[in-house]
Amino acid sequence: MRWAIALSGLLGMGIVVVGCLPAPATTQARAVSELWTVFIVAAAAVGVLVWGLITYSIIRYRRGSHDPDSLPAQTHDEVRFEIAWTFGPIVLVALLFWLSLGALDRINAREPSDVTVEVSAYRWQWRFDYPGTGVSVTGTPDVPAEMVVPVGEPIHLVLTSPDVIHSFYVPAFLFKRDAIPGHPTEFDLTIEEPGAYGGQCAEFCGVFHHRMTMTVRAVSRPEYDAWLAANAANSSVTP
Repeated sequence: MRWAIALSGLLGMGIVVVGCLPAPATTQARAVSELWTVFIVAAAAVGVLVWGLITYSIIRYRRGSHDPDSLPAQTHDEVRFEIAWTFGPIVLVALLFWLSLGALDRINAREPSDVTVEVSAYRWQWRFDYPGTGVSVTGTPDVPAEMVVPVGEPIHLVLTSPDVIHSFYVPAFLFKRDAIPGHPTEFDLTIEEPGAYGGQCAEFCGVFHHRMTMTVRAVSRPEYDAWLAANAANSSVTP
């Protein structure tokens, strides 16, 4: 029964690993989550196959099950097996590679957007500028910045840094993108459910790196328009 216990433990670990992944909050994150699930299933299938064959061999050919002075029946030149264990992994890896490219295309896809936010990551906080509106949200280590965006719509983000490399990371978005000085990065996000999503810099950037946090708050379009109008007269919004 040891093999059954070991197999149950492996399956339990797989379930725990899958459960550790945050629920996807964006359309792009859903692509990541689906790809992750496929990889976990493929890894579990390979693990079950390998452990099953090993366990079968151990039980079938254990000491005492045959004459200890003779070898089990030997198999030579089994072309079918050689083809299976050569091309099987190649096909599996090619399939996972193709699915990964598809997920990357979905993550990097660009859609027409009515909302653009220029995200500036600096030591040691964030600034969110809304071009053409006069609204700019600047955070401090004591009062982190909050990005307000409409839910269910593509949001175009332009990520920059004036000093060192930072990283825009929101766990619920299953997404991390570096802010590299002199190299603006552009990407889209579509948040599917309203709510506040905590984020942080995920690239060590100095002594106060741990205080470089932020919040992305997704609200309905009317709430977003009202927030934008209420803060349009301010050159800088205090979070």
